[in-house]
Amino acid sequence: MHYLLDPLQFSFMQRALIGTIFIGILTAVIGTFVILRRLSFIGEGLAHGSLAGLALGYLFHWDLYISGNIYAISLALFIGLLHEKAKVTLDTAIGILFSTSMALGIAIISTMKVYTTNLTDYLFGSVLAITRFDLAIIIGATVLILLVLALFYKEFIFYAFDTEMAEVTGLPRSKLHFAMLIMIAITVVIAAQTVGVILVTALLVIPAASGYQWTNSLKYLLVLSVIFGLTSSVVGLYLSYYLNIASGASIALTAASIFLLSFLFAPGRRGLKRSLGL
Repeated sequence: MHYLLDPLQFSFMQRALIGTIFIGILTAVIGTFVILRRLSFIGEGLAHGSLAGLALGYLFHWDLYISGNIYAISLALFIGLLHEKAKVTLDTAIGILFSTSMALGIAIISTMKVYTTNLTDYLFGSVLAITRFDLAIIIGATVLILLVLALFYKEFIFYAFDTEMAEVTGLPRSKLHFAMLIMIAITVVIAAQTVGVILVTALLVIPAASGYQWTNSLKYLLVLSVIFGLTSSVVGLYLSYYLNIASGASIALTAASIFLLSFLFAPGRRGLKRSLGL
C-alpha cells in the first residue's frame, strides 16, 4: 500500500493523479466516438497540427493551453470546412492541413535559439508538471465536454453509426460533425500535457480499441473504455514516477499492453451495429 500512498505526499503527484484521472476519462469517452466514426487519423492530425499553436503561444508569451486550444479548434473547423466545401475526402483534408500546420510549427521553433521546458512538456508529455491552473482547465474541459455528450447523447450516437440516416431523419449532421471535431480538438490539447502531442493518439484511440475487443454493447464499450483509459493513465503515472521515465511513454506503453492482452484474450468482438439494430 505504501507504494500507492508514498508518492502522494508530494503536491505535484496529487495534481498529476487528479489530472490523469480526468484526462483518462475524457480521452476514453471521446475515443469511443473516434473509433466508431473512424476518425483516428484526425486525432493524430490535430495532435501534430497543434504544434504550430503551441509554438505561437510560446513565441508571443501566451498561455500554451489557451493558444493550443484556439489553434486546434480552428484547425479542426478548417479541416471540416475543407472536407465539406472543397470536395476532398476527410483523410485528404487532414493530410493537407496537418502537414502544413506541423511544418509551420517546426519553422517557428527553428527560429528560437532556446525554448524552456514548458514547450517540451507539451511535445513529449510531463504529467508531473501539471499546475493548479492546468488542473482547473483539465477538469473544466472534461466536465463541459461530458455534459454536452450527455445532453445530446442520442444525437451523437446516431451520428456515430450512420451520418446519412441521421441527416435523413432531420438531425443536423453538419453541426454534430463540427461539434465532434471541436471536442476532439480540445481533448487533444488537454491530453497533450499528459502524453505529449507525439503520443496523444495513444490515449485517444487505444483504450477504446481495447474495449472494442470485449463487447458488442455500446454502453459496455463506454464503460470498458473509461476503465482501460483510467488504468492506463494511473498505472502509467506510477510507472513513470518509480522508473523515472517519461510519463507519456509509460502511459502509452501501458495502454498498448492492455490492448495486446485484450486482443489475445477477449472472447468476442465487434457487432455493435447489430446490437443497436442498425
